[in-house]
Amino acid sequence: MDIIFIRGLKCETVLGVYDWERVSRRPVVIDLEIGAASHEAFEHDSAKGLMNYDSISRRLSETLPALTYRTVERLAEHVAQTVLSEFHAPWVKVTIGKPGAVRNAALVGVTIERTAK
Repeated sequence: MDIIFIRGLKCETVLGVYDWERVSRRPVVIDLEIGAASHEAFEHDSAKGLMNYDSISRRLSETLPALTYRTVERLAEHVAQTVLSEFHAPWVKVTIGKPGAVRNAALVGVTIERTAK
């Protein structure tokens, strides 16, 4: 499978299990690996069948600030389903990190993989 990727996408969202975490938006860092829906862009050097990195990044950056999930796991599922359904990807790997959430760790979070149904 051919894969495109987006790394280090910085977004803000309300995320946290505890009430004090849910009073304002906090940063998250998103890494995506996305199965290419078509081989045409690889074979013919054209935009046909191309996954649009900018459209995916903008969609997530625009929608995440309005979300209010308790767990990073649920946020990762939301991101995965957005990529699969709206951008017609056959497969996606989503890593979401919360910077500064744990003392002495640059980033903590989850990684999930999902396949289109």
